[in-house]
Amino acid sequence: MGLVEREAVMSELRAALSDSAKGCGKVAVIRGGIASGKTALLRAFEEHAVAAGATLLRASGAPGEQSLRFGVIEQFLSGATTPPGATESLSHLAGLTTPQVGSEAPSSALSGTRAAHDLCVGLLELSRQGPLVITVDDHQFADSASLQVLTYLQHRIGTARVMLLLSQGTEPPSELVAEVLRQPYSRQFTLSPLSPEGVGQLLAQRLDSSVAVQQAPGSYAVTGGNPLLTHALIDDSLAPDQEAAAGAAVEPVAGQAFTRAVLAILRRGGPQLLRTARAVAVLGEFAAPALLARFLDVRPSVVGGALETLELAGLTTDAQFRYHGTRTAVLDELTPEERSALNRRAAELLHHDGVAPSDVVGYLLAAGEADEPWAARVLHAAADQALAHAEQALAGGKVAEAVQYLEFASRSCGDEHKRAMLTARLAWVQWTISPAAATRHHGPLQTALEKELLSSREVMRLVRSLAWHGRPEEAVRALQSLGSLPEGDGSRDPAERRLTRQWLARWYPQIFAQVERHAAMAEPMSSPGPVRRPHPAVLPRGTANVPAVDGPEQVLQRARVRETPLASVLSALHELLAAERFERAMYWCNELLQKAEGQHAAAWRGVLLDTRAAVSLRLGDLADAERDASSALTALSARSWGVAIGSPLSHAIHAATMRGHFDRAEAFLHQMIPQSMMDTRYGLQYRTARGHFHLATDRPHAALEDFEAVGDLVVKWKLDHPMTLPWRGDLAQALVRVGQTDRARELIKDQLRMIGPDSTRMRGISLGILASVSDLKQRLPLLGEVVDLLQAGGDRYQLAQAFVELGQVWQILGKLDRAQLIRRRALQLAKSCHAEQLSHQLLATREPLNSEPATSQWEDAEGMAVLSEAERRVAALAALGRTNREIGRKLHITVSTVEQHLTRVYRKLNIKRRADLPVGLPADIADIA
Repeated sequence: MGLVEREAVMSELRAALSDSAKGCGKVAVIRGGIASGKTALLRAFEEHAVAAGATLLRASGAPGEQSLRFGVIEQFLSGATTPPGATESLSHLAGLTTPQVGSEAPSSALSGTRAAHDLCVGLLELSRQGPLVITVDDHQFADSASLQVLTYLQHRIGTARVMLLLSQGTEPPSELVAEVLRQPYSRQFTLSPLSPEGVGQLLAQRLDSSVAVQQAPGSYAVTGGNPLLTHALIDDSLAPDQEAAAGAAVEPVAGQAFTRAVLAILRRGGPQLLRTARAVAVLGEFAAPALLARFLDVRPSVVGGALETLELAGLTTDAQFRYHGTRTAVLDELTPEERSALNRRAAELLHHDGVAPSDVVGYLLAAGEADEPWAARVLHAAADQALAHAEQALAGGKVAEAVQYLEFASRSCGDEHKRAMLTARLAWVQWTISPAAATRHHGPLQTALEKELLSSREVMRLVRSLAWHGRPEEAVRALQSLGSLPEGDGSRDPAERRLTRQWLARWYPQIFAQVERHAAMAEPMSSPGPVRRPHPAVLPRGTANVPAVDGPEQVLQRARVRETPLASVLSALHELLAAERFERAMYWCNELLQKAEGQHAAAWRGVLLDTRAAVSLRLGDLADAERDASSALTALSARSWGVAIGSPLSHAIHAATMRGHFDRAEAFLHQMIPQSMMDTRYGLQYRTARGHFHLATDRPHAALEDFEAVGDLVVKWKLDHPMTLPWRGDLAQALVRVGQTDRARELIKDQLRMIGPDSTRMRGISLGILASVSDLKQRLPLLGEVVDLLQAGGDRYQLAQAFVELGQVWQILGKLDRAQLIRRRALQLAKSCHAEQLSHQLLATREPLNSEPATSQWEDAEGMAVLSEAERRVAALAALGRTNREIGRKLHITVSTVEQHLTRVYRKLNIKRRADLPVGLPADIADIA
């Protein structure tokens, strides 16, 4: 591998070698920054010298070997090209061998000047046998005895066949070099860092040429042209786990090899360079020569030299690391104790320099402790600023940073009331990331509540968090203690109280029942703004008189992640669900999910995914429902879900059951759940889903047990409304399976009376259950109404079930063509819902036709165009199995008109009978129908 941008120096060194071989001795000095390529250049020249027939004596200086007498000389003598006779002679002169018996041992006087002189003479004698090349890498670390030999040698080198080549760093010249450079036969070369083009050439030696061109600018920016760092980047790029990514990357890949190279450079530079680099890493943007000198307690000149060395090594520019990974590598090597001490030192210096507390606080946070008197004053001032920084971080979506500031502010605040407020804010923010993480603040907040340090809003948030995590007794105690808060401190918050009251009434009825009559939960006498009565299905019985200030869409429109209570958002979404406004609920779930994901609000994401699963279930989108419910379960840990885990679990179980994926449904049922969940509405949802699983897997008695338990609790907790928990319909289905048809009929009639005429989907489902327990004569008109309602309600799965029932009735009545037409429609809906089991059942029971239906033109745009609007409506209803009389009543036209329309439809579509009408109706025609 060739040298890069060192060819000119190499050429002059070769010329010097040629001159020295002719009896014109030369001395050359190579200077350069750490890892600038000095050693590589020396080794390349040494290879050339040996190839040219010269005797090579080579050595390298090391800080740890400076005390070894004649250590460099000893390295000379161990070289492969040193003649054996010369080795023995020089070793004896240097006192490196035991003298033979009878020979004179070197005296102590010879260990000084005389020994150095004799060794110099010995080296000159060696040069008479042929050209001699002596190289000493990092000669500044050579022992003093060896340096004395080299000093004598350079005085006598002028007419000898000797070339002396020394290398050193950027430190001031040693006495030897200073003296050498005054001689006419000497020359000094300074190796600069590689240029951007040179870095590109180095990359091209080991990487694909196109990759080298792309990565050269970035590599130069990271390394500053240091060859060692550049080679380390290449090594990281070629690592097995990085090679594929690096091949397509425009920027270089910095990994373990780069980190090792950085640390190697710093260790080569000695302790002071390493200390300076650590100081630069800790001080960051505040690193400046004057502050660094005070930080390290050294003279400014020492810092200046170290900064120059770091810059020449390609690590820094203007006292800042070129690459953030370099700073990370330096800091990661520190022990926690070392890092803490350095950050405390930085905080102290910056404070005494008058730096703002907002800048000092980061160092105190990193130090983890600050016991000094000055730190107490800084912390007190920083607590206020930390809260402001936290709010700014939240506004920018930097939640982890906000939590860090709030934790610091809470720890450092000396005022007990203010600390309680900061802890409450911290718990509120952490809840949006991980509700489980917020539980560690429950204890301090409950203590603050006992001392009357929390406002009404903070208490209500604590109550909701305690309820969420299945701690009802503590939630009740918190609510009961709320009555002791002073009235005139502005802490009363009617909106938060109203929200908490509705939240508990809906999801935690046992807690609500215990505090229902407590003064702390009483509704305020008045509230600002327009008052609006909620949908009757939103709140359970006993809370219907609770006013809501805003409609659900107004609440959702103003919702802000981490500012608006999630309980308020969820209540508004469930109000839309209860009102069967599924499209709007889906729209808001998607809108708010996008905001939650952009701000890393895991709790919001989990709850919204779960709610979207609930919407998909009501629309019959089973695959979407199961996917979203599963995603909700992974968005938060089971501990973070608390008792609310019953909601996504119930949706996942229900969706998997409806699809016929019983193994997956059973896997969800085997997940661990908190026991306290069964005392909440989430437990009712879970029992209902489990009951439907039992019913689908032919265990009607187990289903009966679940549905009856749900009914008992619903009545006991005053949650009895079929728009939210239609337990009567569920129980009726189980009763039919065990032969109790009369009781089932009474239950479903009760449910229909409670629903009233306003609902479409739930009324359609309930009528479908009633049809299943009615005689054949009543069943046909009931199922016709069910189809109408479910088409309007948008639930494709329930509509598919209704068509299955309708097809069976026509089958019994002997209308086989019509039955098969209806089953074809049911099959299409089942497939669109991903209801695999229902699809398989329909395919298995399909009756063969006497002849295949004619190919329809309906399914292309040109075929659609041939029908008038009136013909489309009639055809749509006929395809659904309606009689001509029923179509006439539906469209307010005569039976004769219906017949005329159908005749034209058959002619235009080239079909002969009603059974040939296509099942795949476009959405707009299905809506019209």
